[in-house]
Amino acid sequence: MRYSAAWLLGLLTAGMVFAAEAENRTEDPYGVCAHVSRAELEIAPQEFRLMRELNSNWARTDFDWKGVESKPGTWDFSRLDRLVSMAKQSEINILPILDYDVPWATPAWKHLDSWGEYVRRVVTRYAKELRCWEAWNEPNGRGFWRDEPDGAHYALLLKRTWEEVKKIDPELTVLYGGTAGIPLDFIEDSLKAGAAGYFDVMNIHPYHWRGVPETMFSRLPELRALMRKHGAGEKPIWITEIGWSTPKPSPIYVDVLPPVLAEIGIDPAASAVAVVNDPDLGFPELQNFDADFHFGMFRKVERIRLSDLKSLNVKQFPVLVPSLSEEFPMCFLPDVIAYVKRGGTLLLPSGLPFYKDFQMDGRGGGRSVQVNDKYLADLHISWEAHWTGKGVPEQEKRQKTASRFSGKFSVDFKPTGRFLTAANLKDGDEFIPVIEAGTDSYTGTVFALYKLNSDLKGNIIVYTGFGTANTVSEKRQAEMLPRTYLLAMANGIERIFWYNLRAGEWKPDEMEHHFGIVHADLTPKSAFCAYRTLTAMCPAGSTVPNISVCGECRLAGWTRPDGVNVWAVWTPRYPEEVKLKIGGKVAEAVNHLGEKQPVPGNRYTATPGILYLVGPESVSIDVR
Repeated sequence: MRYSAAWLLGLLTAGMVFAAEAENRTEDPYGVCAHVSRAELEIAPQEFRLMRELNSNWARTDFDWKGVESKPGTWDFSRLDRLVSMAKQSEINILPILDYDVPWATPAWKHLDSWGEYVRRVVTRYAKELRCWEAWNEPNGRGFWRDEPDGAHYALLLKRTWEEVKKIDPELTVLYGGTAGIPLDFIEDSLKAGAAGYFDVMNIHPYHWRGVPETMFSRLPELRALMRKHGAGEKPIWITEIGWSTPKPSPIYVDVLPPVLAEIGIDPAASAVAVVNDPDLGFPELQNFDADFHFGMFRKVERIRLSDLKSLNVKQFPVLVPSLSEEFPMCFLPDVIAYVKRGGTLLLPSGLPFYKDFQMDGRGGGRSVQVNDKYLADLHISWEAHWTGKGVPEQEKRQKTASRFSGKFSVDFKPTGRFLTAANLKDGDEFIPVIEAGTDSYTGTVFALYKLNSDLKGNIIVYTGFGTANTVSEKRQAEMLPRTYLLAMANGIERIFWYNLRAGEWKPDEMEHHFGIVHADLTPKSAFCAYRTLTAMCPAGSTVPNISVCGECRLAGWTRPDGVNVWAVWTPRYPEEVKLKIGGKVAEAVNHLGEKQPVPGNRYTATPGILYLVGPESVSIDVR
């Protein structure tokens, strides 16, 4: 893991009082995303009240081009007028996203005169009230960009946006369109094309669904170096989207998996499942996976190391989840194959199995190398997709329960575009479709059971869809929210927008519908309480948090505007006992939800839920 300069500085300052120097203070770091310009316009006043309760002064929302120009030359600003007026009354700052296209000007970057007129009209109308403008959302994603993403093409749109905005008022702030992740190649291509001169704030969306906040910022030094290289090194960085979703466990686990396991004589309620999680060796994809939450149908969920695979007891752990994505360290694949040879059952629930080789660097990191189907014959499994086989569709039009499992579950149609086959079976093996999919001219399988009875004696269960590992429980969401903000501020991020305020909750298991920190009826989740507690403990104007690391434990410290020192103690993943040395009186101890806690003694068990200590002059930690 790589740490920022701010983080490393924290290592040197653990236990010290933090000087409240003005240049080291946060200004106004708290924001949320809310769809108040779209479907949530009617409830915007209620949402703004919730934001005020959070002490979050910024709301990011789309100012869609198609929402103000329904047909060429027909402009209607009535909805945005209402929104801007309501936000002003509620003392909420709106961060508008200038985004997307219209049918007669798509993709927008090829129609810059039309785009420029849209920007000019919108910004002119609201420039006095709205001082910051974001130029597109996630331009490195094809779905949003409406074309093949290209940093140089984005630079053209950004330049035109900048020119139009600055003509209206040179003091207005232009944000680089928040990127999905930290795509260094895309950003560099845009900077090479001149983008460095056409934004005031760099902007990223470093979603980290399978990871914890503590590993989110490893690429930030590279981004800063890239910005310095191209003359933008002094510009601030914001995060205008970050968050974790909290839907119910996927039906793939809850509804489909139990009858498939019954087919091979495994009762999950009486069985244990082993899940590989080895962050020490750099294979941390499961570090944030809430295994107990997703695999609650099993009697026991055990996290194991890669080194445990060689001797994994099949009777004790009849089901093994070696990976929850398409990557795996292939140097350990022989141990996985040996487990299946001993009669074990592999569960591969997300994407193409063993599609990428995670090559460890020996320093707790590594890189993924695409290997396609190189290793699948050894496991007797196989797949095909539109890029590998003629006649294979890019995406299926339908899915259905296979006849063998008729009446056992219903299928919630989510296209995968990846299909499992029997091409690598050996004599004695059986390929059993679970969910079939296809078009008018193609029939395939997206969920299958490989029942093996050749040189391999176990089973392999494969689902080619995604999204079964990218979600968390509401409890976990609440733990990670304040840590994300503290870590971001410590790494020099000036403003952070949580995605998002309200969860739509239209479908119980749909990831996009459950990012919010309040429910659809606006009642709070635990994460709302965690946000409110954070802003009370570290209000705007506090010194930038300094973070130190001891073992797995983290210690953050800052000084509030009222001159009171506050400290936060937590671990990224699992509880850890530490030696806590506190210098001075603790006026208050509260957990991440704002609940009062006893003042800890010399021994304290840190957890992923922050403990705030208010008042002491110094705090230090040591792993016992």
